[in-house]
Amino acid sequence: MTQIAAEALSTREAAAYPFLECAVLLDNVRKGTPVVQLADALDVNAARWQSVANRAISRRGDLPSTTTEFFNRASRFMVEAARTLRREQDDSLLDMMIHMNLNMSETILTAR
Repeated sequence: MTQIAAEALSTREAAAYPFLECAVLLDNVRKGTPVVQLADALDVNAARWQSVANRAISRRGDLPSTTTEFFNRASRFMVEAARTLRREQDDSLLDMMIHMNLNMSETILTAR
């Protein structure tokens, strides 16, 4: 995201953007018109979810335990899904990853 684009986004939009970006990267790979290769898209996605899980753990006292547990499970899922997709093509797994990213982006945007 460019500096100008980042300044145009609200805090909530800026928080949701990386998940939307991951969904788009993975969707482009699925469609066969990747801007980046599958391995790169999987790495970006796994790193995004691991980063969020690590932040949730560091804020454990500020967040409900269910939130921290969700991010830990989701992060583990994304890492394992990436490993699986490196070995074999699985369109339903890739779809699930895309939907999780879109759902997280939407959840952030609509949170109160």
